[in-house]
Amino acid sequence: MRTGFLKKVGPFGAALILILSAIGIFLSFTVDLGVPDRYVSRHDAAYYSQNADTMAELLTELRDNVFPTHEGIIDSSISPDGRHIIITVERGRVDRVRALIHRDFDEELFIFRSQ
Repeated sequence: MRTGFLKKVGPFGAALILILSAIGIFLSFTVDLGVPDRYVSRHDAAYYSQNADTMAELLTELRDNVFPTHEGIIDSSISPDGRHIIITVERGRVDRVRALIHRDFDEELFIFRSQ
């Protein structure tokens, strides 16, 4: 029963299956999924949440190194209380941007809004 399939496809078909399998494996390891590299922050969340100056430092760090690699970010600012960074994101991209930011930074530092 096993040899019946090989007889049906013949040597050309078997070679084609092997080549397509090899191409599939190669593509699965080399394809770009559009996920930016992880960013290692200079400080931890406790440092950034100290005051408005350290929050401004984080915002500058984000604008220089992180936001350019994330599509859909419209605006960013420091909240009036100085304890959060407000990130305004295009509608439909909030979940993706939130997941990417939270992957590299602590959740309590950010407020996300859609526009």
